[in-house]
Amino acid sequence: MAETELAMKVPAAFVWDGTRYEIERILDFRFDTGFGAQKRGRAWYTRRHRNCYRVEASDGHIYDIYLDRSGHKREWVLRQRVDE
Repeated sequence: MAETELAMKVPAAFVWDGTRYEIERILDFRFDTGFGAQKRGRAWYTRRHRNCYRVEASDGHIYDIYLDRSGHKREWVLRQRVDE
């Protein structure tokens, strides 16, 4: 993947409870292509397609977020605050 393509997928900020948080640093990155808790129908097209990030935000806290790339949607999800 070209560097510019990866840069377009890197998160810059997120909004949580009406407050915008800038991303200061990306601490970790991984692809998630697993099936999760799914028991049946484990075909390749039922896998998750996520770009997962652990980030440090402008409030000094650490968050896990991911870009859900399944199907035709592209949706960012705030999974959890890690350092609670």
